[in-house]
Amino acid sequence: MHKPTILVTIPSHDDTTRYLSAWSKPVIELAQKKKDQIVILKGKQVNLKEFKNATEKNQPSFIFFNGHGNETTVTGQDNQPLVDADKNIDVLKNKIIYALSCQSAKKLGPKSIKHGTKTYIGYNEDFIFMYDSNKKKGPEKDETAGCFLKASNQIAISLLEEKTTGQAYADSQNAFQKKIRDLLTSESKKEQSSMIRYLTWDMKHQVCLGGQDEKI
Repeated sequence: MHKPTILVTIPSHDDTTRYLSAWSKPVIELAQKKKDQIVILKGKQVNLKEFKNATEKNQPSFIFFNGHGNETTVTGQDNQPLVDADKNIDVLKNKIIYALSCQSAKKLGPKSIKHGTKTYIGYNEDFIFMYDSNKKKGPEKDETAGCFLKASNQIAISLLEEKTTGQAYADSQNAFQKKIRDLLTSESKKEQSSMIRYLTWDMKHQVCLGGQDEKI
């Protein structure tokens, strides 16, 4: 049975990317457990040259971007552009994309679908998460951030479990909804009220563009 090739980008140059990096580990561990071929670009490796080489050499069926972004771009280490809607969008052709970054599903995502990307899952506004400032040295133990990042990373988890892109999107949406319900039924504190607001925001602005029945 053919094992898919997965490319994961995990820059780590500020608080946001360090958190995304830490919380990407369960995804990577699942891919390794399933013996999928996984290519990981970490830290300074997450630059345009290395990304281009990795995509050309390995032809991944699924790319999981972690990092910053805007309406037309997904970036890597030190916010170096990896994919730009006006320069190298064809690098996403025939692939399933999950971009855990701000705003890229507003313009980059739709344009990539027109250029042959199978499915683009991402956020059409900022992806916002809260974290415990006392846990910054151990972000993987920060359950405040985990409320957001477990729900968002359910996309990648479900895809690795051989679900369709539409199912993966539904699973992530359900994970956001469950966390919101859990917080609503707890003795609400001010912090939890903010968490509910931002979880709802992320859920609302997470979109699945293109094919809904694709698998990696």
